Amino acid sequence: MLPALAQALEDPRPMSDEEQRLAAFEMFNTFWQDASDRGIPFDTIGTMSISAALFALVAAHGQETTAEFVLDLVNIVRAGDFNLPTAPRH
Repeated sequence: MLPALAQALEDPRPMSDEEQRLAAFEMFNTFWQDASDRGIPFDTIGTMSISAALFALVAAHGQETTAEFVLDLVNIVRAGDFNLPTAPRH
């Protein structure tokens, strides 16, 4: 079992925001790996993930707040903050 998830299930106290993020991150990564292992392309998984996140954000925060968040993401993506680090070439 995932470390953060296992800890959350064993500890009766509510999880902190950071613990929730870590547990969710581990579950999300496990989902991505499982979907990939089943042959689902990463771009399909990514598109589905973004769509699901946007539906959830609109439901929780409304259209305008979600739209502002997405507009902020445009600059973050363009700044390269989501680029994966690459190994240096020798």
